[in-house]
Amino acid sequence: MSQLFKKGLVASTVVALTVPLTGCFPEGFTGLPLKNNSLSNESPEGIWMIVTEENASIPNADDSMNPFAYLGQSRELVVVTANEDGIYELTRCDSNWRKDFTIEATVDGYEATLTETGTTDETGVTPQTLTDLTVTYSSDFRSLTAEGSKVTTPVGETSTLTIEGVKVSDSVDFNTAPELTYSFSLDYINLGNAGLIEEAAAECISIAHGVRTTEQTDDEWEFTQDVFTQYDNQENQIQYYRFNQNIGGVVTNSLGTIINTEETFTMWVNSCGDVDANPACNAAASWTEESSTTIAGLSFDINYEVIDNTYVINPLALTPWTAFLWPHDGDVMHTQISATLDAYQQFQ
Repeated sequence: MSQLFKKGLVASTVVALTVPLTGCFPEGFTGLPLKNNSLSNESPEGIWMIVTEENASIPNADDSMNPFAYLGQSRELVVVTANEDGIYELTRCDSNWRKDFTIEATVDGYEATLTETGTTDETGVTPQTLTDLTVTYSSDFRSLTAEGSKVTTPVGETSTLTIEGVKVSDSVDFNTAPELTYSFSLDYINLGNAGLIEEAAAECISIAHGVRTTEQTDDEWEFTQDVFTQYDNQENQIQYYRFNQNIGGVVTNSLGTIINTEETFTMWVNSCGDVDANPACNAAASWTEESSTTIAGLSFDINYEVIDNTYVINPLALTPWTAFLWPHDGDVMHTQISATLDAYQQFQ
């Protein structure tokens, strides 16, 4: 589950939004192209399309008998390459699955494990989180399945993860893969300085959606998140996120971005609380969004503009030494990313 979700930020109004909906999830978080039998069967190396589903139970500090239930889905295009030990690792855009795991080869894939120790609380209890992910490649290296789990003890979050995927290219370069059409642009004004970036070496591209509710179905309590992410092969990150919360009819929204490239860096958060009670705050940011996620690929076009920097902050600018990072009125982060399969219908 994304760390962004756990922060529980609340904020501004979405000015314009185009996301097709089917049931509880934006259309396209299930289903994969058929396997492309023209691709290499010698190794898993290449670009893969994966779909993921995560289910979690999360303790509720306000009501121990009514924990939170989380359901998240994503579609991603990711690179699989061999690590220094010759094990072919599956890349993810979710930061919780990009950590320094211990990797051990299995007969048909690998197992990744991680143990994290938290801070001891006032009662002397030290939480520990155990994460495990087992990735299994098919014998022809053109499809995969994966199962993961995360358990925090003595009391904490418990989650399970399932992944399915197909290889869509033998290339590990989005820009030159013959089966894909990839485009990227970041048009920005940051701290008053304008720039345009039109190239990136993508390692993963993801659109993810999650819903958090309480287990008591009669509660009016829901928190949703939509996260749009790209990492490149140097760990540079482009990420936009929207959070929407409804507790007892009080609706709050949050808009945020993390832009980390060689040319520019910033973090913005517009966090306002009750939408109806904070009109000035909710008018402080402009956000327009178009996105698509299908078995043919995924894309997002998001324009995030600072209208009033009284309410749009950079969390890194909260000290006298970093105050210069505070966003300016008129700053803009506009990102367009698209990666589509050129002939997915013809895969046999």
